[in-house]
Amino acid sequence: METKRLVEIGIFVGIAIVLELISTLIPFLHMPQGGSISLGMLPIFIIAYRYGVKEGVIAGFVFGIINFILSGYAIHWGSIFFDYIFAFSALGIAGIFKNTALSSNATFISGILLGGFLRYVFHGLSGVIFFSSYAGDFNPWFYSFIVYNLPYMAASIVLVIIVGFSIKDRVFN
Repeated sequence: METKRLVEIGIFVGIAIVLELISTLIPFLHMPQGGSISLGMLPIFIIAYRYGVKEGVIAGFVFGIINFILSGYAIHWGSIFFDYIFAFSALGIAGIFKNTALSSNATFISGILLGGFLRYVFHGLSGVIFFSSYAGDFNPWFYSFIVYNLPYMAASIVLVIIVGFSIKDRVFN
C-alpha cells in the first residue's frame, strides 16, 4: 500500500473516531448497551469510495478496534467480534461501488445502504446471540433487530447520506 493511501486511511479513521466520540457525549444519541446516532461511518465510506473494498475493510477494521478500546461495551468476547470487528469492517464493502459512486447518486447511496445494512446485521446478530437477556418479554430477534438496533442505525445511515451528499464534491475532487 502506498504511503499517501496509508496516511489518508489513518487520517480518516482518526476523523471517524472523533465523530464517534462526539456522539457518545450527547446523551440522547447514545444507546445504553452501545451504539449511537453518529457520522462515524462517513469517513470509512469515503475511504471505500476512494480506494475500494480492501482499503475500506481495513479502515473499518481499525476503526472498530479503536472504537472498542476507547468506548467499547462487551459482555462476551464474541460480541467484540460482532459489534466491533465484523460490523465496522463490513462498512468497507461499499467499496464495490468505487468506480461509480462519485458519478452516480444512486450508487453513492447504494454503497452507504449496503455497508450500513451489513453493520446493522452484525449488531442485530450480536444482540440475539449475546444480549438476548436484555429483551425482557420481547422475542430476542425482534428486540435486537427492531427495538434496539434499527432506530440508531437507520438514523445514522440517513445522516451519513445527507452529510455525504453535502461534502461529496469537495472531498472527492
